[in-house]
Amino acid sequence: MSSPGLQGLRPWMIQRVSAVYIALYVFYVFFCWLINDPFNQANWLNWLSQPVNNIALGLFVVAILWHAWIGVRDIVLDYVPNVAFRLIVLSLIGATLIGSALWAFRSLFMVVFK
Repeated sequence: MSSPGLQGLRPWMIQRVSAVYIALYVFYVFFCWLINDPFNQANWLNWLSQPVNNIALGLFVVAILWHAWIGVRDIVLDYVPNVAFRLIVLSLIGATLIGSALWAFRSLFMVVFK
């Protein structure tokens, strides 16, 4: 028996909302690059040190990781029939995503508290 939070409308909705945020953020960054031209490290760090941009990037990282988790989890649940192997694969993917999140937020904090 599956947990009700792991299937159905909630993951579908989270994935759609995260996809919309990802698309909006990509357009925002593209627009900012057209206006400010931050193609060197000093301009990039200055752009990221602004609180709005830093928070938006943090939310972007969360949206990417959450979106990836739901998509990969659905693929694993559909195509890995062995429950033990499925648990191992999901654990490895989850550990990878958590590690990616820790690395990304450490980098963001380094920009803010330089």
